[in-house]
Amino acid sequence: MLSKFLAVIIGYLFGNFISAMFVGKYYLHKDPTKYGSCNPGTANMGAVFGKKAGILTCIGDLLKTLLAICLVYAIYHQHLLTAYTVLGVVLGHCFPVFNHFKGGKAVAVTAMVTVLYDWRAGLITLLIALVLTAIMQNLTIPPLVFMLSFSIYQLTKSLEPGLAFLIMTAVMAFKFRYDIRDFFTGHGKRVDILYTIKKKLGILK
Repeated sequence: MLSKFLAVIIGYLFGNFISAMFVGKYYLHKDPTKYGSCNPGTANMGAVFGKKAGILTCIGDLLKTLLAICLVYAIYHQHLLTAYTVLGVVLGHCFPVFNHFKGGKAVAVTAMVTVLYDWRAGLITLLIALVLTAIMQNLTIPPLVFMLSFSIYQLTKSLEPGLAFLIMTAVMAFKFRYDIRDFFTGHGKRVDILYTIKKKLGILK
């Protein structure tokens, strides 16, 4: 029990490193919470400040998640603790005490951990989310479908990690609550992830 608690705490501390805030302060010299959707995450950084800012933010979020997982595994050598570690990272990323509990939505974080925890299920659910994103042109529902599907699958295999992933899904849903409302009321933002491909193929001028 102590190891699980410490895994969550370690993950939470790493999660408090909000990459978007770091990129905004030292690279852009701007506060990302005052632009676009005001969300300090990869999607908003890329949409408002360009691909490079979005990529740097994503790399930072992935790196902090990987470092947290590696540290806990180096201490305890237990695969199960990966789920608890990332639960902590997600909580820290979404509700960072060092940023007044105003964080991102943990899409990049959860995408990475699902592949690390169970690469087959992770890749399959990510592929489903990618297809849904292309079809729906929406960045809210596909990530939630992806995490819920992965969580339910893990729950059928083992109760503890399955519950941990379900809690992560619930946290993401809470952070996406306004986007979910906008989607179902017809006010959701549409994002065509195939735009660049279509343009290169000459479908769009």
